[in-house]
Amino acid sequence: MSQLNQRLVAAAVALLALSVFSYWNSVSRAERFESGQKFLPNLNPDEIAAVEILQGDEQVTLSRQGDVYVVEEVHDYRARNEGVNRLVRNLLDIELAKEIGSGDGLAAELGIEPPGEDTVEVALRNAAGSDMVRLRVGNRFEGGSGNYVRRLDGEENPIFLTEATVLIDSTADQFLQKEIVDVAGSDVARIDGPDFTFTKDGEDGAELALERVPSGRREKTSEVGRVKNFLSRLRFSEVHLADAEEVADLSFDSEFRYELEDGSGYVVSVAAREDDRYIRISGYHTVQQVEIERDTPDEELQEKADILNRAEEMRDFNDYQGSWVYKLDSFTGEKLDLRRTDLIEDEDDEDT
Repeated sequence: MSQLNQRLVAAAVALLALSVFSYWNSVSRAERFESGQKFLPNLNPDEIAAVEILQGDEQVTLSRQGDVYVVEEVHDYRARNEGVNRLVRNLLDIELAKEIGSGDGLAAELGIEPPGEDTVEVALRNAAGSDMVRLRVGNRFEGGSGNYVRRLDGEENPIFLTEATVLIDSTADQFLQKEIVDVAGSDVARIDGPDFTFTKDGEDGAELALERVPSGRREKTSEVGRVKNFLSRLRFSEVHLADAEEVADLSFDSEFRYELEDGSGYVVSVAAREDDRYIRISGYHTVQQVEIERDTPDEELQEKADILNRAEEMRDFNDYQGSWVYKLDSFTGEKLDLRRTDLIEDEDDEDT
C-alpha cells in the first residue's frame, strides 16, 4: 500500500472513531440529568386531542372538537380555551431541580404510587386515543418550592423534584366557559322588562332612560344600573341540558329583551325556584336581509357585511344556546327580580 493510501486509511479510521465517540457522547449527555432541564421537552401541543385529569374522586376529561375543547363530564359543554392553554403551558414549563430516585417505598412516601390525597395525574392523548404523556404530580417539597413528579408512560421512569410548584386545575368547574355574553351597557339601545321599558332619550339619544317616570320621581340610579348592565360579563354558576330532569319543572314566565345599537339583541327568559334564578337565552337580529347594488360604496358594503356577519353570529349563538339552561349566582339572579317600582324613587330620596 502506498504511503498516500496509508494516510487516507488512517484518516478514515480516525474520522470513524471520532464519529462513534461523538454519537456515544451525545447519547450519554442526553440520558444524563442536568438541573433545569425540561420535564417534557418533546411534547407537541398541536398533537393533543384530549386531556384527562384525576385527583382523588375528581375526574376531568377535556376533548378537542374543532377549534375548542369541551368538558365531557358536563355534557360536553365548552371549556375555556385559555384554561386548557394554561394547563398545557404549565406542563411544558416544568423544569427539574434534581433526580430523586425510584422504588416503591420512595414513590409511596412522595405521593406518587399509590396516589396521595393531593396527587394529580394527567394524561395527554393524541387523535388515535393513545397516551402521548401520562404523569403524576405528587407531594410538595417541604423545604421550599417544587413538587415530586414522575412520568408513567413508557419504561420505568425516575422521580424528579421540580424547580417550582406545579399548578394544575383539577375540577370541571375550573375549565368551564362560564361567561355567556359580555355586552357593555353603553351598547344597549332598548330594554323591555316584565313591566318597564328603557329607551334612548334626549336629542342625541345617548342615554337609556326609563319611560314614563311620574312627576316628582326619578330613576333609582343603583337599581337602574343593575338592569342596564345585566349582560356585562354575564356568567352562570351551574349549567344543565335544557331537557334535563333537574330543570324539567321550571316555568320561564318572565322575560327581558335587550336590543343593541347594531340591531342585534338578546332575549333572557327567567324561571324561579325558591331563591334560585334560572335563565334561557337566545339572540336575534332586526335586519333579516340587505340589498347590495353594483355601485354600492365600499364603506356601505363594509357596513352591510358587518350586519350579515352579526346575523350569522346570532344564528350560531342560538344553535348552541338552545341546548342549555343556566343557574345564576344569587347576586346576578337578584337583578332579574327588579320591577318598575324598584327602579324609581322620590326625588328627595337618597340612593341606597
